[in-house]
This record gives sequence, structure tokens and C-alpha cells, in this order.
Amino acid sequence: MEMNEEYMKKGMDLKRLMLCFQKKLWLLIMMTVLGATLGGIAYQVARAVHMPVAYEAVSKLYISFHVDESGEVYQYYNGYTWNELLDTDPILDQIMDYLTPDFTREEVMEATTAEILSDIRLLTITVEGKTEKFVREVREAVENGLIAYAEDSVELKRIEVIRANPPERIFWDNRTTQSCIAGALIFAFVTLMVMAFIYVLNESIYTQEDAEKKYDCKILGLLTRNQKGLQPYARELKANVHYVLGDLKKFVILDMGNHGEMRKLEIERILNKSESELLGGEKQFDEMDWNFTEPDGEAKKEPAGEYEVLPFNENIISEEECNKIREMGGVVILLPFGTDVGRKTERILSLLRNQDCKVLGMVIAQADEEFLNRYYG
Repeated sequence: MEMNEEYMKKGMDLKRLMLCFQKKLWLLIMMTVLGATLGGIAYQVARAVHMPVAYEAVSKLYISFHVDESGEVYQYYNGYTWNELLDTDPILDQIMDYLTPDFTREEVMEATTAEILSDIRLLTITVEGKTEKFVREVREAVENGLIAYAEDSVELKRIEVIRANPPERIFWDNRTTQSCIAGALIFAFVTLMVMAFIYVLNESIYTQEDAEKKYDCKILGLLTRNQKGLQPYARELKANVHYVLGDLKKFVILDMGNHGEMRKLEIERILNKSESELLGGEKQFDEMDWNFTEPDGEAKKEPAGEYEVLPFNENIISEEECNKIREMGGVVILLPFGTDVGRKTERILSLLRNQDCKVLGMVIAQADEEFLNRYYG
């Protein structure tokens, strides 16, 4: 247990994390594209359905000022002053004279805005409303009311309309691109969080260190999926099995992936082949047949060798199998690569302890050789 406790104190294996996430990169890209698409669609739907109908009309008026007693032109009118003046009775009364009784003073005040943008002689009037008719009539009334107000004003000589735009529909700014980017970022972030959460909860075995961390058993090695490139992993597995089993030539394997017959053939071939056959050059590997099934799907029968393996599957383990394990001196448990069988394995280990069945070690089966080469490379 000291080894396991020391291993538990180590930080996160970033290389393992990167390789695991690399296999899910397609999902992240797909969810990002989906988020961008949904973000753009959602914005367009909201823009079409929820955007209120409103109209706006803008007028430009030119103001001519009188001169005061000193001969200076009155210049104290600014944007703030005009916005306040429009709501006062002298101007508002003039405006209401050009409107029908259907219009109220409050809605005219709310709909109208006055601004001086740069030149104090140029006054910008903006009228907003829900209907085109309302906006047009209020705009015309404001223009006429200001012209009439200027005629009676001491400070103003006259006000004339230099441009009057017709009412136009107000649309939201087109922010489809921003919506797509926001949707992509949100979906990418959520996907990363979900992937990280699943990674933290994932108890799958990918490396020998993973198995050493979880189980207080000897990890005998790796059994990869493909024959090509087996040299280092086959050599280590063969050396460990020979050392741990000693004179024991017959032993039981318990496959947690429930493919015991296939794993039996793979292990027997590794253990019964000579070093030159297993660890030879590329030619020997190309000539070796790693297909353990006949054309009809039946498992091939290998000639008897020095080592003989009795396979059991986790889903059929019972009293009879436990008796056989005790008779043969122990069992080697096969953990499937990249599959979360942690709870099943704990249950089986509890059964084996209760049955006084010795666990000789564990082997990681069907390991992804590309993953291992990148991890250990």
C-alpha cells in the first residue's frame, strides 16, 4: 500500500490528460460548430419574433438667432436646453395646435428628442413611435410648432426645416457574427467542462501506472491489440510472467472484458514463442499470423506449448471457477484498456479474497499501441 499512497500524492498526469482529450477533439470541434450554428439561428429567430415594431423620423432644422443689447448673438442654446424646451408649455402648446385631440401631451413628449450635435445653429429632432402615421404627424407638428415658437421668441429670429426624413422602420443591429461566436464559446466551454468532469470520474485503465494506483497487485504488463510493434511490450510481459509464475506453467486468466478465449490465445503465443520469433526483425513480424479466428469465426487451435492458459470470463465466475483457481495456484486478471471496469474489478477481487484465491497479477489487455507509444515516447 505504500507504493499506492505515494502514487496518489503525485500531481495530475498532464500527458495522459492530453492524449485522452486528443481522442475527443472531434467532439469538441463538433460541439463548437453546433454552438455557433445555434447561436446564429437563435439570434435570427429572436430578431424576427421579439424585435418590437417601431418607426423613427429625423428632421434637421436651422436656427437663426437675434442679437442682444450688446450686439452679440444669443448663443446659450445647447442640446440639453432644447430637450427641456420641447417639454415646456410655450413650445408644447404650439406643437399640440398642429395635432388632433387623439394625441396626448405625454406621448408627444415621450416620442420626441432634441439634440444639438455640433453647431448650435443645427437642431436635430428625432421622433419615435409604434406606427408610421403617428411618427409622421408628430414630426410635422414639432417642425411647425418650432417655426411658430421662433416667430414669437426674443432670442430666435427664425427656424426653418432644411431636411425632413420620412419615417423608417427601426431594426436591431445585425449581430449574427457576435451571436455565432458567443454560441461557439459557450458550447466549447460547456463541452470542456463536461469532458473534464467525465475525465475526473473516469476510472478506466490506460497505463500500468493507472493500474498500480488503483490496485495493490503486481502489474505484469501490456497486451496490445496489434502484432506489429509488440517487441517492448511482449518482452516485458513475458519476462514478468516468467518471473512471477516461476515453475507454474499452467495458470488461470480472468478477463474483465469477457473475451477470455481470445486473450488465452494471445498470451499463450507470447509465452510459448521464442525470443527470436517474438522479438525478431520486421520480416518475422510480417510473417506472424495474429488473427486468432478461423474464416467461420471459430477460434483457432494453437499447438500445445510450455505454457497453458485456462480462461475464465468475469460474467460466469462461480464456485466451480474459484475451486479451479485454487487448484492451479492463482489467477491473472485481465483489465480491458480504456474501459471503466473498476467497480466490477473491486467486486471480483472481494470474491477472490473471500474464496482464498491468489491473484498472481494483472495484465492490461487490448491496449492501444498508438496511445502507448505517444505516452511512453
